[in-house]
Amino acid sequence: MTVGIVVTAHNVASFLPAALASVLAQTRLPDEVVVCDDASEDDVVAAVAPFADRVRLVRRAVRGGEGAAKNTAMAALTSDLAVILDGDDEMAPQRVEALAWLAERRPDLHLMTTTWEDFGPGATEVESEWSLDRHFPVEDQRSEILRWNFLPAPAIRRLPFLEAGGFDETLRYGPDWECYVRMFLHGAAAGLIPLPLYRYRRWSGQQTADTERVLAGRERVAELIAANPELGEHDHEVAAGTLADAAFAHWAWRMRHRQAVSAEARRLLRHGSLSPRRRTVLHLAARWPGLVTRLLIRQAGS
Repeated sequence: MTVGIVVTAHNVASFLPAALASVLAQTRLPDEVVVCDDASEDDVVAAVAPFADRVRLVRRAVRGGEGAAKNTAMAALTSDLAVILDGDDEMAPQRVEALAWLAERRPDLHLMTTTWEDFGPGATEVESEWSLDRHFPVEDQRSEILRWNFLPAPAIRRLPFLEAGGFDETLRYGPDWECYVRMFLHGAAAGLIPLPLYRYRRWSGQQTADTERVLAGRERVAELIAANPELGEHDHEVAAGTLADAAFAHWAWRMRHRQAVSAEARRLLRHGSLSPRRRTVLHLAARWPGLVTRLLIRQAGS
C-alpha cells in the first residue's frame, strides 16, 4: 500500500515548517506529500522551500476554501491512502505507520483516524474530559455520521473518496463531514486507533475560533445532508433531527448576541424534530424575545 499526505494551507506559512517537519519525521515515511496553497497572502513558497525535494507544492490562484484545497491536493496525489493534515497542525511520529497498519489489515475500512491532543496558545482554554475513543461509534455508523463528524483528519482510501465525488467546493465550512456522509451512504465504514497521534493547534486564527461561522456552517452542512436524495426513511429522520439541532444552536447564539428577531423563532418552530424544551423556548422567544435573550445569556455564563 502506498501512503500520501495531503496538507492544506491558507495564511498559515508560519506554522507550515513545523507541520512538514512532523510529516517527514514519521516512523513510516509517506510515499508522497502534497501541499495545496489556497491563494495565501503569506509566503508559503518560502515555508515549503526547505522541504522542496520531498514535498510537492500546488497553488490555487483564487481562494476556494477547504473543500477546493483538499480536492486540488487529492487530485495531485497518486497513493492508495491519503492522510489529511491541516497546515497549522502536526502529527505524532507514529501516525502514518499506525493508520497504514490498520488500513492494511482492514480492507473493509474506507476511513481511519486517531484521537488527538491540543497544543498552542489556546490549548489551556479547552478543559473537557470528552474523548473520541469513548464516543467513536462502532455500530450503525451510517446513522451516526448523519449526526456528527466523528472523523477528524482521517486517512482516506483515495478511490472510494473519488467515487463519492470528493469534497463539495461550495461549502466554506464542513465539506469533510458532508463528503463522509456521501461515502457512508455508498457503504463506507470507519475505524479508530485510540491514541492521540494528531496534534491540533488551538490559536485565534483557526477557522473553528469563529463560533458564529462554525454554527452557521454546521447548519448549512446539515441542510445539504438532509436534502441528499440517497437518504432512506430512517436516514431522513436522523438528518432532520441533526438539522433541527444545528438550526437551534445557531439561532440561540444569535439571540445571545442580540442578532436574531422574533420571526426567526417562528420559522424554527416548523422543524418537527425539536425537543419539547426547545419548542417552549422558541414559543417564548416569539412573544418575549428580550426575556429569552437574558435567559440564554445567563445560561451561557453559568
